[in-house]
Amino acid sequence: MVDRADIVQDAIGRSRANGTGSILESLVSSWNLEQEESVSRAPLYHQLFLLLKRAILDGSIQHGMQVPTEQQLAEAFGVSRITTRRAVDELAAEKLVRRQRGKGTHVIYQFRPQTMRAPMVGVLENFIQLGNNSQVRVVDLANIRAPADVQHLFGLQDEATVMAVVRVSSTETGDRYAYYQSWTREPVDTVTRDALQKNSRLHLLQEGGLNIVRVEQVLGALNAPVPVAAELDVEPGFALLSLRRLSYDDKDQLVDIVDCLYNPRRFEYAMELSMD
Repeated sequence: MVDRADIVQDAIGRSRANGTGSILESLVSSWNLEQEESVSRAPLYHQLFLLLKRAILDGSIQHGMQVPTEQQLAEAFGVSRITTRRAVDELAAEKLVRRQRGKGTHVIYQFRPQTMRAPMVGVLENFIQLGNNSQVRVVDLANIRAPADVQHLFGLQDEATVMAVVRVSSTETGDRYAYYQSWTREPVDTVTRDALQKNSRLHLLQEGGLNIVRVEQVLGALNAPVPVAAELDVEPGFALLSLRRLSYDDKDQLVDIVDCLYNPRRFEYAMELSMD
């Protein structure tokens, strides 16, 4: 008797020839998990269609990539060719894939991550609260020529200066968890070394008349450069959580940029979302 697992592995192995092996392996893993947990009575073709559709919409199978053939899908999922053909027909009908004779089926859907939007009420308060409950050491505060990427974002001339601040935040027990480098388009009188030791920078910007009404944030990761590693007491190259925050005023002009680097052993970024 032929083991079902062997059939699946053979199908995955043969699919590597046209570059779809890893895709098929991931799909089979998701399929097996769903079959274990699901009590769905939907037709098999529709279950397979939904599995493929989700993988395309979330970017797991990216634009231009080839979808496993109907035969490969049938063998891997233990269904008939009629079932896989109908599932792929549904994908084509929704303009997610395109079939080409002799070239296979390729994804034509262009995945684009969606920006998450949320009201600023409460968010800025959390930033201020975090600053108020941390120990802050100001490494540098000066009006300097902006780095090239900051100049570009602000739309400044080459020789223009910005207010630059470098800070390190620690917990109440002295554990250094964050390194901040910020650039403000215009100097703000309330932002001084002494004031930054006692107040959040955002609070000082608001006190100084900077009316921030919109914030964009981008999360990522960065290997710690040597100076940052020394400040956060980690090895150079250690993986840090990165966050770039762009703040806009009531004229929709970018007025402030801050790059935040966090030691993930001492800091986590959590969000709670509701359907309201």
